[in-house]
Formats: sequence, structure tokens, C-alpha cells
Amino acid sequence: MSSLKKPLAYLSMIALFAGALAIAPAQAGPNHKHHAKKHHHGAMHILKKLDLSDEQKSEVKSIMKNAKEQEKGLHESLKAYKQALRDLVNSPDYSEQAVRSLHAQYQSVFADKAVIKANASHQINALLTPEQQAKKAEIKAKMKKRWEEKKAHMKKRMKERQAENA
Repeated sequence: MSSLKKPLAYLSMIALFAGALAIAPAQAGPNHKHHAKKHHHGAMHILKKLDLSDEQKSEVKSIMKNAKEQEKGLHESLKAYKQALRDLVNSPDYSEQAVRSLHAQYQSVFADKAVIKANASHQINALLTPEQQAKKAEIKAKMKKRWEEKKAHMKKRMKERQAENA
């Protein structure tokens, strides 16, 4: 393989896998909830470390249940967006402008989902004592630091692999 074809082949494989990973949850259908649970699992993991009172736990459950109900109203719109995006990607009429246009059509749905999540987070934060809020901030800072370290490690490994393959 020529020196130009090798990087292009690797980029093509990366793009293929990235596309498959991005579309796989949407293609899994309405019973596929791993991605959503993973996000909430992280938030719940932090809350479990805050030693919430029984009353706080009850209120958090209520807030999260309410947010989930509100998000259910957006489910069909988000499902339609994902299907339209899949159709567009596989269409001979594909263009970057068509993707931007499709995304713009659903911008209010994306904004509604973000507002629902932000409202729930705000309500949960309001339930926490100042000590719990400080502990939560500390946990999040540690998580962010670990993530940055992991990203740096992955970047280093990627450079090492590229050097090996060059």
C-alpha cells in the first residue's frame, strides 16, 4: 500500500465504525435503553454517594419520574428525526445542507429535551444541602480529571499506533 492509501484506509475504517456506533442505538428500536440508562446511571451514581435522606431520595425519584414523563412526549419526534437522518444518509440526494436543514427542523425538540434535563438537575440541586452540593462538585471534578487522563492516555496510544504503522 502506498503511504497515502494506508492512512486513508484507516480513516475509512474509523469513519465506518463511528457511523455504525452512532446509528446502532437508533436502529436498536424503542426497547434499546442502554444509552439513556448509562447517562442516568452516572447521575444516580453521584447521588448515591451524597448520603441523601429518605425524603430527598423520594423527591429525587419524583423529579426524575416527572422528567421521564416529559421526555416521553418527545420520543416520537426524536424517533422520526433519527429515521429521517438514516434515510438521508442512505439517500442518493444526501448533502451536508440537507443534514443541516433536517437538524434545524428538529431544533426545538432538542432544546425541549435539554430544558427538561436542566430543570430536573436544577430541582435536584435545590434539594441538596450545601455540604452535599460541595461533595457533588468534588466528585464531578474527580470524574472530569479521570476522564481527561483517560483521553490523554488514549491520544498517546493512538499516536504510538500511528508511529508503528507509519
